[in-house]
Order: sequence, then structure tokens, then C-alpha cells
Amino acid sequence: MKRLIVVFSMLLLAGCFEVDQSINLQKDLSGTADFHLGVDLEPMIVVMAQFGREMEGKTGPMTAAELAKAKAEFKKSAKKSESKEPSKADIEKSLPEGVKLLSYGSKEREFGMDTNFKFGFDKLSQLVGVKLPSKGQGDPTQKNVIDSPFEGLELSEKGDTLTIRTKPQNPTESVKEQAADAPKLDAATEKMVKDAFSKMRVSYRITAPFTVVSHNATRREGNTLIWEYDMAAFEKMEKSKKLDDMGVRVTYRK
Repeated sequence: MKRLIVVFSMLLLAGCFEVDQSINLQKDLSGTADFHLGVDLEPMIVVMAQFGREMEGKTGPMTAAELAKAKAEFKKSAKKSESKEPSKADIEKSLPEGVKLLSYGSKEREFGMDTNFKFGFDKLSQLVGVKLPSKGQGDPTQKNVIDSPFEGLELSEKGDTLTIRTKPQNPTESVKEQAADAPKLDAATEKMVKDAFSKMRVSYRITAPFTVVSHNATRREGNTLIWEYDMAAFEKMEKSKKLDDMGVRVTYRK
């Protein structure tokens, strides 16, 4: 029974994540920062339903009727467990000095949610202290997979250059941490969970009015550098001893 609880907790937390962070710098290093978190749980519903069938001894693919039933049951369960969204005032209370909440909004998907934050900051380094409130207490599925979106952000200045570094956060880490002390999953179940994470997408953007000296971005659009990550990239990053090889890094000349 404990194993079943662990599996379903992981699946509920897993989802298909979309994380987008964007920083727009001014010459005085003030600016704005956007953070988007999208969660699509539809892939999880399919996995959970298939797992349930196998536990009942059923084989073969699900029928359309079984999938429709699973989706209907999920919607019913989700409606019962709905919790109050934090207000703009609640979020503003927790912001560090020098950071303002310019806008905040969330929009429900059929089986998930899109949440968007826009911050204004006086100095880039102040973003490190931004923490996002969870929806509720005691329910792990109601907590943010990323509580500190700009954690690890570093700015160093040397002469006429400045370097920005950060390690993009893997939204599946919170799932792994909560499952760390759980019984080991069998190979088939572990594969289902890993497959569920495979569509995760994380992007990081920095736009600045400075000359780029060096960077390791995935691509560039004008003054905007873009870093893009998927599950394979994060796995490679975990094995790499040099963060500069995989993490966000850019050096500008002021």
C-alpha cells in the first residue's frame, strides 16, 4: 500500500512542466523579470489509468471509454481538492526589498494550470530573494515545484565587464526529493514516471543593452540570449562537474 501511495503522489506531482524565465536588464542593472510555470497533468492521467489497469491484472491498451472515465474521475477529484489561490497582496508581502510585483495571474487548463508572474527590480541581485507562496498547507500536490525561481542567480563585475550565471532549476527535483525515502519502484513503474517527465521544457532568457563578450546560450535573437533545457539536458548537467558547461552563463561589456 505504501508503494502505491508513493507512485500516485509522484504521478500527481509529475505532470508535463513548462518553465520560462525572462530577465530584461537596463543599463543601471534595474529591470523586469517574468516567470511562467505551466503544468499539464493529462499525460499523468493516462499513466495513472494504465497503472491502475495493470494492478487489476488487465493487459493491452486502454479503451476510449476507460480513458474517458479516468479523465472524468480526475476532474471530480481535482474539484474536491481545490484550494485558494494566493492573492497579489499575499505575494507582495513576501518579496525582498527592491522587488515589486507588477502583475500576477493564473489560468486553468482542462487538466492543469498556467501561472505568470512579472516582477520589477532595482538591482538584478535582489531577485535571488523572491519566493513564491504555495496554494495550501499539508498537501504536496498544492506546493510549487519551484519555490525560489531565481535561486542561484549570480552577478559579478570586473573592470568594464559583468558576468551573469545561474543554474536553471529542474522542476522534477522536488518530486525526486519527496520520493527519496520511499520504497524503490520496479523497472516498469520507474519507466512510466520517467516517460512522464520526458516532455518537460525549461527556458531562460536574458535581454540586455550591453555588448556580449561570451556566452553559452542555446541561441540568440537580437539582444536576447536564450537557454533551453529538457530532461536529457538536466541529466547531463547533473553528471557534469563544470556548471559553466551547462548552466546559464554570459559576460557583457558595459
